[in-house]
Amino acid sequence: MRDNLKFLVQICGITSLMLLVTLTIVTYLGNSQLAWGVFYGYLVSLVNILFGFYSTKWALDKPNNTFFTVILGGMGARFLFLLTALLTVWKFTRLPLAGFIASMVGFYLTLQFFEVRYIQKELNSRKVASSG
Repeated sequence: MRDNLKFLVQICGITSLMLLVTLTIVTYLGNSQLAWGVFYGYLVSLVNILFGFYSTKWALDKPNNTFFTVILGGMGARFLFLLTALLTVWKFTRLPLAGFIASMVGFYLTLQFFEVRYIQKELNSRKVASSG
């Protein structure tokens, strides 16, 4: 439970600061509509990465077959979620698509760094525990 909370605080804290800085710059240089695109791009990336985190955390204790099924299936589901969000914003909203896409991709890559780091840490700690 402690690791979950630490991960959530890291993700939400660091990316919220990044979002605040980005929104300040975008609002100052651009317009408020562009800021809304950036904000919603961030939210889509955050939801996506949290889904990935919790599904991976659940799969870590499962047999290899289940683990890889969850990881690969989750990647597909997450890709479809991103694609659906992109198409929804493009077709049904007035949000600036460029701001949304740039934000979604930028925050997704940033959040992906945290997810990969967490998975590496978990796998390394399990390897140490099983060999010791």
